Amino acid sequence: MKNKILQELCAAFGPTGRESRVAGIVKTHLEGTNLEVTADALGNVIAHRGDGPYRVFCTHLDQPGWVVEHRDKKGFLHLRSLPSDTKLGPGWGVDEQARRYCIFIDPDTKTFRAENLVKDSGEMGTFIVPLAEFEFSQDAYFATALGDRVCAAAILEAVKSVHADQSFACVFYTGRYLNFAGVSAALETLKIQRLYLLEPLVCSKEKAGFSAGKGPGVLLRTQYSVAPSLWVDEVTSTASGLGIKLQKGFAWDEESAADTLSRKGIASLVLGIPLRYRGSQIERAAVSDCKGMSKLLGGLVAREEDQ
Repeated sequence: MKNKILQELCAAFGPTGRESRVAGIVKTHLEGTNLEVTADALGNVIAHRGDGPYRVFCTHLDQPGWVVEHRDKKGFLHLRSLPSDTKLGPGWGVDEQARRYCIFIDPDTKTFRAENLVKDSGEMGTFIVPLAEFEFSQDAYFATALGDRVCAAAILEAVKSVHADQSFACVFYTGRYLNFAGVSAALETLKIQRLYLLEPLVCSKEKAGFSAGKGPGVLLRTQYSVAPSLWVDEVTSTASGLGIKLQKGFAWDEESAADTLSRKGIASLVLGIPLRYRGSQIERAAVSDCKGMSKLLGGLVAREEDQ
């Protein structure tokens, strides 16, 4: 995976409902790939090649943050977390105009507050996200919003490696942090053969899960859905043929887009990149896992010829 694409995505301002900059980056990188690219009224980006049914690779555009509710008499901004259970902590924040804020937690109420650096900034309704940071080494990426951008980067990297005559589709949807509001609408116009949802996977020492650096992962069961066994077998076979290490596990606590789609009768399989420090200001992913995911996606596109 190229650092430039991932860094560009991680730096883009894109809280739920304000993902247009991230969508613009995605559309720019899809140019010249012989894919037909469209954006719907919600802001979902859909790209496809051929007539279908497609192998569809799907991930989200938005990231968590805060919205300003009001300013108190002391001049401090009162913030509401988006989503309400966000794990983001205090630090520097930035709004859509790149104005900076010092984010802190009120010791009495345990709620988020902010102090603006630019006079008269931060009016009611202003969206704020953590100030973007990006670093990498030979083995790992460290970045703000890494979990919300690394899967999109993996898809874009894979798209550039597939042959021009291979038929597939990719979807970048809005509203992960608003109950996956855009994913169903984004898929409505596509004839689906296989639907792969790309999501970050939590690394946890407290329970059996995924480990960074041990390869991309496959979710056999999410909170409310079960992966089709045939699809799991195909992914396993593809990974083995490409020499890619593959992890398998479960996600009992965190709801997935697969759960939303299963309620509508749409089958899907969750593939993911394990992340350490998931939900914190700076998240970590292994370079080998990211490269393995891009390679795996390219292999799954090629499998279409075998069907």
